[in-house]
Amino acid sequence: MKKIGIKDVAKEVGVSITTVSRALNGYPDVSEKTKERVREAVERLNYAPDSSARSLGGKADTTIALLTSELREKDENGFVYGLIYGIFQQCNEHDCEFVLLATNKARQERLSFLQLCKKKNLSGVVVTGLKTDDPYYREILKSSIPCALIDMKVSGKNKCKITIDNVTAAKEAVRYLIGLGHKEIGMLNGGITADVCGERYSGYVSALLEAKISLRLDYMIYCDFIEDIAFEKTQELLKKYPQITALFCASDMMAIGAVRGIEAMGMRVPEDISVMGFDDIPIADYVYKGISTVRQRPSRLGTEGSKAVWKMIQGEEVPDEIVLPHELVLRGTTGPAREN
Repeated sequence: MKKIGIKDVAKEVGVSITTVSRALNGYPDVSEKTKERVREAVERLNYAPDSSARSLGGKADTTIALLTSELREKDENGFVYGLIYGIFQQCNEHDCEFVLLATNKARQERLSFLQLCKKKNLSGVVVTGLKTDDPYYREILKSSIPCALIDMKVSGKNKCKITIDNVTAAKEAVRYLIGLGHKEIGMLNGGITADVCGERYSGYVSALLEAKISLRLDYMIYCDFIEDIAFEKTQELLKKYPQITALFCASDMMAIGAVRGIEAMGMRVPEDISVMGFDDIPIADYVYKGISTVRQRPSRLGTEGSKAVWKMIQGEEVPDEIVLPHELVLRGTTGPAREN
């Protein structure tokens, strides 16, 4: 026998799932007539709400979480906050609970992804920051729990990737540097275990090969998206390869570290070295004459991720991948290539 869900009640009454939820929980913005029709449909269909999935306050049938491994003491990036805002606004619209969950590899080894979801009564999850070697990354791909993953490869039922076209965005950024006359272009990348880093590197490589510029594998270094590491690695790279005239950075925080490193060496940006970032974080417009960068909107990623999770929870089909727009933003850290 088919289990009756809230979706069936909504269809029977001819209203939205949210209206059914609000009627059952006594919200004043639902008319008494609609409440009565919902109650009659509940009795007729023998529908029983799943109390284990309800919040302690008793006002939500659904709980959506943001699961992240990117919480740090300082978050100048603002990426996670942007996701939080987008998801929270969408959850408000659907009258469901929102929770923030932070994790790391040690916590993932103690408590499986499925156990975490059951413990927190999660209906669906938006995921960001997991590495390909994290236990949860593999477990999520195998689970049936609705998940939207930000910038991570996905497959299987109830999974959706939310992203911009990182390959094309990186290619456009490097192509712009090439258009300024740069041929010796280095790259500061994030980490080898992050899917998005491979995509941005592919765009970097594609732009160079398209322009018939020789690819130098040793021109790319990993800085783990951390400003201080980029500061140190930039100086090492430029001392070893002084012919480099431009750096493409896979994040604005690494771009800021790169500019600091360049200036610490007594060189100027962009007169001696041009620097291109990625993300367009809030401070990118205000430091170092403004950082040239690729703009993506974390709040939009969060909104679309929450929308996809909500649809999957309701049994609706969603695409395997949702690609959002990006934009090249040109400011003061890029200029014509110097003569070597």
